[in-house]
Amino acid sequence: MIATHVDAFGESAMPMNMDVLASLRSISRSDEKPLISPDAELSPDGSGGVTMRVNPDRPETRQRFSIGHEISHTFFPDFQTKEWCRTDARYRNRANPAEYLEMLCDIGAAELLFPQPWFNRDAATVRDASDLAALATRYHASREATIRRFAETSSEDIAAVYFVWKLKPTQKGTVGCKDQGNLFGISPEEMLQDALRLRIEYSVPSSAFRAAGHYLPVDKSIEDDGPVYEAAATGLPADGECFLDLGQAAGKYHVLAVPLWTSQDERGAGGEHTVAAVLRPLSVRKPSRRRASINNARSLFDGS
Repeated sequence: MIATHVDAFGESAMPMNMDVLASLRSISRSDEKPLISPDAELSPDGSGGVTMRVNPDRPETRQRFSIGHEISHTFFPDFQTKEWCRTDARYRNRANPAEYLEMLCDIGAAELLFPQPWFNRDAATVRDASDLAALATRYHASREATIRRFAETSSEDIAAVYFVWKLKPTQKGTVGCKDQGNLFGISPEEMLQDALRLRIEYSVPSSAFRAAGHYLPVDKSIEDDGPVYEAAATGLPADGECFLDLGQAAGKYHVLAVPLWTSQDERGAGGEHTVAAVLRPLSVRKPSRRRASINNARSLFDGS
């Protein structure tokens, strides 16, 4: 797809024009909003082709990723036979074969938004967290998607980690319940806010990070200090070295932390943001042999 674009128009300056890429796949663009998906959908046009509906109320960065996702559907058979709707990647089950195609289309969208070799050239210039934020701006992509791609394509021992404010699993359903009383007159809402901690939602390791056997546990919380918390509290990129107690991967890391846009109901007690960060191990606990073998297991998304 990228090669076709280069053949037609020459080497492109970033960011890629997603509407041009869609036109190269003979996708017509409708002015209507999506009928089923909150983001975008591909639908048969009644004459053997397809039309795309994109929600104009979504941020531009989300629209661009959605367009890339819908373009990627045309790389698979029978794309003209039914409606294809982009679903929220946060709630997909990677163990469910029915969702593999949606996940593959997300991978395709990342390849189109951050094409090679341009992205690797630009990523090589990143030195601090502000550079990471600038990289997202250059590609007109969300910071979260940019940092994921940064880690996925890196040859270095790093991982992209998404931190959100939430309860630990054992607290869900017990903290902040409406009928829950206490001796101090604290409302359930206040109790809930006070119990929130910045925790790992998911991580995306580089191949080197995975090969080293590092394991970052979902829902593991971090302390209210260091670059990750600084980015959350200030709303500005932050970087530096710090100790992170991440279970079997506890140790010293070099951190590039970038705050993400966060709705008020998803923020911390003090209004802190969610954060996407690149973690580079400096001196980390050696993983157990069993954990290393699990992390090195082959998966649907291996490049080989």
